[in-house]
Amino acid sequence: MSVEFLYWASQWLIGLVFLGSMLGTSEAAFHFGRAASRSTFEATKSQISYVQGGILGVLGLLLGFTLAMAVSRFETRKELVVEESNAIGTSYLRAQLVPSPEGSEISSRLRDYVNVRLEYSRASTDLGRQTARDRAARLEDEVWSWAVAFAQKDPRSVTAGLLLQSLNRVIDLEAARWAASVNRVPAPVILVVGLISLLAAVLVGYLYGLGGRRHLLSTAILAAAITAVLLVIIDLDRPQQGLIQVSQQPMIDLQNRLRTPAH
Repeated sequence: MSVEFLYWASQWLIGLVFLGSMLGTSEAAFHFGRAASRSTFEATKSQISYVQGGILGVLGLLLGFTLAMAVSRFETRKELVVEESNAIGTSYLRAQLVPSPEGSEISSRLRDYVNVRLEYSRASTDLGRQTARDRAARLEDEVWSWAVAFAQKDPRSVTAGLLLQSLNRVIDLEAARWAASVNRVPAPVILVVGLISLLAAVLVGYLYGLGGRRHLLSTAILAAAITAVLLVIIDLDRPQQGLIQVSQQPMIDLQNRLRTPAH
Protein backbone atom coordinates (compact mmCIF):
# COMPACT_ATOMS: atom_id res chain seq x y z
CA MET A 1 0.00 0.00 0.00
CA SER A 2 1.31 3.42 -0.96
CA VAL A 3 1.70 5.89 1.85
CA GLU A 4 2.71 8.88 -0.28
CA PHE A 5 -0.73 10.43 0.24
CA LEU A 6 0.50 11.53 3.67
CA TYR A 7 2.83 13.99 1.92
CA TRP A 8 0.66 15.40 -0.86
CA ALA A 9 -2.96 15.06 0.27
CA SER A 10 -4.64 17.92 2.12
CA GLN A 11 -3.86 17.61 5.81
CA TRP A 12 -7.34 18.91 6.62
CA LEU A 13 -8.87 16.15 4.51
CA ILE A 14 -6.67 13.60 6.28
CA GLY A 15 -7.76 15.03 9.63
CA LEU A 16 -11.47 14.94 8.78
CA VAL A 17 -11.27 11.38 7.46
CA PHE A 18 -9.33 10.23 10.51
CA LEU A 19 -11.66 11.99 12.96
CA GLY A 20 -14.68 10.50 11.22
CA SER A 21 -13.05 7.05 11.27
CA MET A 22 -12.39 7.26 15.01
CA LEU A 23 -15.93 8.36 15.80
CA GLY A 24 -17.41 5.79 13.41
CA THR A 25 -15.41 2.85 14.77
CA SER A 26 -16.17 3.91 18.34
CA GLU A 27 -19.89 4.06 17.59
CA ALA A 28 -19.86 0.67 15.87
CA ALA A 29 -17.93 -0.83 18.80
CA PHE A 30 -20.51 0.67 21.20
CA HIS A 31 -23.30 -1.26 19.50
CA PHE A 32 -21.30 -4.48 19.59
CA GLY A 33 -20.56 -3.91 23.26
CA ARG A 34 -24.18 -3.25 24.12
CA ALA A 35 -25.23 -6.43 22.33
CA ALA A 36 -22.63 -8.43 24.25
CA SER A 37 -23.26 -6.78 27.63
CA ARG A 38 -25.79 -9.34 28.85
CA SER A 39 -23.44 -12.28 28.30
CA THR A 40 -20.33 -10.57 29.67
CA PHE A 41 -19.35 -11.00 33.31
CA GLU A 42 -18.41 -8.01 35.45
CA ALA A 43 -14.91 -9.40 35.92
CA THR A 44 -14.48 -9.50 32.15
CA LYS A 45 -15.64 -5.90 31.86
CA SER A 46 -13.01 -4.94 34.43
CA GLN A 47 -10.30 -6.76 32.48
CA ILE A 48 -11.32 -5.01 29.26
CA SER A 49 -11.02 -1.73 31.11
CA TYR A 50 -7.42 -2.59 32.00
CA VAL A 51 -6.70 -3.41 28.34
CA GLN A 52 -8.21 -0.07 27.30
CA GLY A 53 -5.97 1.76 29.74
CA GLY A 54 -2.94 -0.10 28.41
CA ILE A 55 -3.78 0.73 24.78
CA LEU A 56 -4.27 4.39 25.64
CA GLY A 57 -0.92 4.39 27.43
CA VAL A 58 0.82 2.86 24.42
CA LEU A 59 -0.91 5.41 22.18
CA GLY A 60 0.32 8.26 24.36
CA LEU A 61 3.89 7.00 24.13
CA LEU A 62 3.65 6.61 20.35
CA LEU A 63 2.22 10.09 19.90
CA GLY A 64 4.94 11.61 22.07
CA PHE A 65 7.68 9.66 20.29
CA THR A 66 6.40 10.57 16.81
CA LEU A 67 5.89 14.23 17.71
CA ALA A 68 9.44 14.37 19.08
CA MET A 69 10.75 12.98 15.76
CA ALA A 70 8.85 15.64 13.79
CA VAL A 71 9.96 18.49 16.08
CA SER A 72 13.58 17.32 15.88
CA ARG A 73 13.50 17.49 12.09
CA PHE A 74 11.84 20.91 12.23
CA GLU A 75 14.55 22.25 14.53
CA THR A 76 17.25 20.89 12.21
CA ARG A 77 15.74 22.74 9.25
CA LYS A 78 15.55 25.94 11.29
CA GLU A 79 19.19 25.69 12.38
CA LEU A 80 20.33 25.08 8.81
CA VAL A 81 18.73 28.33 7.67
CA VAL A 82 20.80 30.23 10.25
CA GLU A 83 23.97 28.36 9.31
CA GLU A 84 23.47 28.97 5.60
CA SER A 85 22.82 32.68 6.04
CA ASN A 86 25.95 32.97 8.21
CA ALA A 87 28.04 31.09 5.64
CA ILE A 88 26.86 33.28 2.78
CA GLY A 89 27.45 36.41 4.84
CA THR A 90 30.97 35.28 5.70
CA SER A 91 31.73 34.54 2.05
CA TYR A 92 30.45 37.96 1.05
CA LEU A 93 32.66 39.72 3.61
CA ARG A 94 35.71 37.76 2.49
CA ALA A 95 34.92 38.59 -1.11
CA GLN A 96 35.31 42.28 -0.20
CA LEU A 97 39.01 41.57 0.35
CA VAL A 98 39.39 40.26 -3.18
CA PRO A 99 40.33 42.85 -5.84
CA SER A 100 38.30 43.36 -9.00
CA PRO A 101 37.16 41.84 -11.21
CA GLU A 102 36.94 38.64 -9.14
CA GLY A 103 35.79 40.31 -5.90
CA SER A 104 32.99 42.33 -7.48
CA GLU A 105 31.78 39.37 -9.56
CA ILE A 106 31.69 37.06 -6.54
CA SER A 107 29.87 39.66 -4.43
CA SER A 108 27.26 40.24 -7.14
CA ARG A 109 26.55 36.55 -7.55
CA LEU A 110 26.31 36.01 -3.80
CA ARG A 111 23.61 38.68 -3.65
CA ASP A 112 21.75 36.88 -6.43
CA TYR A 113 22.30 33.61 -4.59
CA VAL A 114 20.52 34.89 -1.47
CA ASN A 115 17.54 35.90 -3.61
CA VAL A 116 17.41 32.48 -5.24
CA ARG A 117 17.62 30.68 -1.89
CA LEU A 118 14.65 32.71 -0.65
CA GLU A 119 12.75 31.83 -3.82
CA TYR A 120 13.48 28.18 -3.06
CA SER A 121 12.09 28.47 0.48
CA ARG A 122 8.95 30.24 -0.76
CA ALA A 123 8.21 27.90 -3.66
CA SER A 124 4.96 25.99 -3.17
CA THR A 125 5.51 23.31 -5.82
CA ASP A 126 8.18 20.71 -6.51
CA LEU A 127 8.80 22.30 -9.91
CA GLY A 128 9.35 25.71 -8.35
CA ARG A 129 11.77 24.32 -5.78
CA GLN A 130 13.71 22.37 -8.39
CA THR A 131 13.93 25.42 -10.66
CA ALA A 132 15.33 27.46 -7.76
CA ARG A 133 17.82 24.71 -6.96
CA ASP A 134 19.00 24.63 -10.57
CA ARG A 135 19.55 28.39 -10.56
CA ALA A 136 21.40 28.14 -7.25
CA ALA A 137 23.64 25.42 -8.70
CA ARG A 138 24.56 27.62 -11.66
CA LEU A 139 25.41 30.51 -9.35
CA GLU A 140 27.53 28.20 -7.18
CA ASP A 141 29.50 27.13 -10.25
CA GLU A 142 30.05 30.74 -11.32
CA VAL A 143 31.11 31.91 -7.85
CA TRP A 144 33.45 28.97 -7.48
CA SER A 145 35.01 29.60 -10.89
CA TRP A 146 35.75 33.24 -10.03
CA ALA A 147 37.19 32.24 -6.65
CA VAL A 148 39.41 29.61 -8.28
CA ALA A 149 40.57 32.16 -10.86
CA PHE A 150 41.64 34.47 -8.05
CA ALA A 151 43.35 31.65 -6.16
CA GLN A 152 45.33 30.63 -9.24
CA LYS A 153 46.83 34.11 -9.44
CA ASP A 154 48.43 33.60 -6.05
CA PRO A 155 48.27 30.00 -4.79
CA ARG A 156 49.70 31.12 -1.43
CA SER A 157 47.05 33.76 -0.81
CA VAL A 158 45.46 33.44 2.62
CA THR A 159 42.44 35.40 1.43
CA ALA A 160 41.85 32.99 -1.43
CA GLY A 161 42.06 30.01 0.93
CA LEU A 162 39.57 31.50 3.38
CA LEU A 163 37.19 32.46 0.58
CA LEU A 164 37.25 28.98 -0.95
CA GLN A 165 36.67 27.48 2.49
CA SER A 166 33.57 29.59 3.16
CA LEU A 167 32.20 29.04 -0.36
CA ASN A 168 32.59 25.30 0.08
CA ARG A 169 30.56 25.62 3.28
CA VAL A 170 27.83 27.49 1.39
CA ILE A 171 27.58 24.72 -1.20
CA ASP A 172 27.52 22.01 1.48
CA LEU A 173 24.73 23.75 3.38
CA GLU A 174 22.57 23.99 0.26
CA ALA A 175 22.76 20.22 -0.05
CA ALA A 176 22.16 19.81 3.69
CA ARG A 177 19.00 21.92 3.55
CA TRP A 178 17.69 19.90 0.62
CA ALA A 179 18.34 16.65 2.48
CA ALA A 180 16.64 18.01 5.62
CA SER A 181 13.57 19.06 3.62
CA VAL A 182 12.98 15.49 2.43
CA ASN A 183 13.93 13.85 5.73
CA ARG A 184 10.46 13.13 7.05
CA VAL A 185 9.06 10.98 9.81
CA PRO A 186 8.72 7.51 8.23
CA ALA A 187 5.18 7.16 6.94
CA PRO A 188 4.75 3.64 8.44
CA VAL A 189 5.29 5.19 11.89
CA ILE A 190 2.39 7.60 11.33
CA LEU A 191 0.24 4.77 9.99
CA VAL A 192 0.94 2.65 13.07
CA VAL A 193 -0.05 5.57 15.30
CA GLY A 194 -3.27 5.90 13.31
CA LEU A 195 -3.98 2.18 13.65
CA ILE A 196 -3.40 2.18 17.41
CA SER A 197 -5.65 5.25 17.68
CA LEU A 198 -8.45 3.39 15.94
CA LEU A 199 -7.97 0.39 18.22
CA ALA A 200 -8.20 2.70 21.23
CA ALA A 201 -11.43 4.19 19.85
CA VAL A 202 -12.83 0.67 19.40
CA LEU A 203 -12.07 -0.29 22.99
CA VAL A 204 -13.52 2.94 24.35
CA GLY A 205 -16.74 2.46 22.41
CA TYR A 206 -16.96 -1.24 23.27
CA LEU A 207 -16.49 -0.57 26.98
CA TYR A 208 -19.21 2.08 26.90
CA GLY A 209 -21.42 -0.48 25.15
CA LEU A 210 -20.81 -3.02 27.88
CA GLY A 211 -21.93 -0.39 30.38
CA GLY A 212 -25.04 0.26 28.35
CA ARG A 213 -24.53 4.03 28.07
CA ARG A 214 -22.40 6.04 25.68
CA HIS A 215 -20.59 9.26 26.59
CA LEU A 216 -20.37 11.23 23.37
CA LEU A 217 -18.49 14.22 24.80
CA SER A 218 -15.56 12.23 26.17
CA THR A 219 -15.37 10.13 23.00
CA ALA A 220 -15.39 13.24 20.80
CA ILE A 221 -12.75 14.96 22.95
CA LEU A 222 -10.46 11.90 22.78
CA ALA A 223 -10.85 11.63 19.00
CA ALA A 224 -10.31 15.36 18.49
CA ALA A 225 -7.21 15.44 20.70
CA ILE A 226 -5.56 12.51 18.93
CA THR A 227 -6.46 13.93 15.52
CA ALA A 228 -5.02 17.34 16.46
CA VAL A 229 -1.68 15.80 17.50
CA LEU A 230 -1.50 13.79 14.27
CA LEU A 231 -2.23 16.91 12.23
CA VAL A 232 0.59 18.76 13.99
CA ILE A 233 2.96 15.86 13.22
CA ILE A 234 1.96 15.84 9.54
CA ASP A 235 2.20 19.65 9.36
CA LEU A 236 5.71 19.67 10.83
CA ASP A 237 6.65 17.03 8.27
CA ARG A 238 5.72 19.36 5.39
CA PRO A 239 8.35 22.11 5.65
CA GLN A 240 7.12 24.04 2.60
CA GLN A 241 3.43 23.22 2.54
CA GLY A 242 2.10 23.18 6.09
CA LEU A 243 0.99 25.96 8.39
CA ILE A 244 4.06 25.62 10.62
CA GLN A 245 6.85 27.08 8.52
CA VAL A 246 10.57 27.41 9.18
CA SER A 247 11.34 31.12 9.59
CA GLN A 248 13.48 32.56 6.80
CA GLN A 249 14.18 35.74 8.75
CA PRO A 250 17.98 35.16 8.90
CA MET A 251 18.08 34.99 5.09
CA ILE A 252 15.78 38.00 4.77
CA ASP A 253 18.03 40.00 7.10
CA LEU A 254 21.05 38.97 5.03
CA GLN A 255 19.26 39.96 1.83
CA ASN A 256 18.58 43.41 3.26
CA ARG A 257 22.21 43.83 4.30
CA LEU A 258 23.53 42.85 0.87
CA ARG A 259 20.92 44.73 -1.15
CA THR A 260 23.16 47.78 -1.49
CA PRO A 261 26.63 46.83 -2.75
CA ALA A 262 29.45 47.82 -0.43
CA HIS A 263 31.70 50.64 -1.67
